[in-house]
Amino acid sequence: MRTKKAKKRGKKNNLLLTLVLVVLLAAVGIELVQIYGKISTAKAQESQISAQVQQQQQANDALQSDLDKADDPDFIQELARNQLGLAQDGERIFYDVSN
Repeated sequence: MRTKKAKKRGKKNNLLLTLVLVVLLAAVGIELVQIYGKISTAKAQESQISAQVQQQQQANDALQSDLDKADDPDFIQELARNQLGLAQDGERIFYDVSN
């Protein structure tokens, strides 16, 4: 049979083991909560970056369309009129000053 000292030592060991397990479980739980927060942040950033990539792709498509029309004289003339305010010889430009 076990002596009283052995029983007390066994209870102390069980208590110490239980305490260590509780501390480890708490640490793992805290770490999991932090990781979940980081995952949520990363998902939000991924969504934002995905939207930026889509906008940039649309801008690239528009620029590629303009490049494809670079040899079209009508397109060049339209750019000269609308973006640079140029006119052909003999044309007059009237500005609306009522705004």
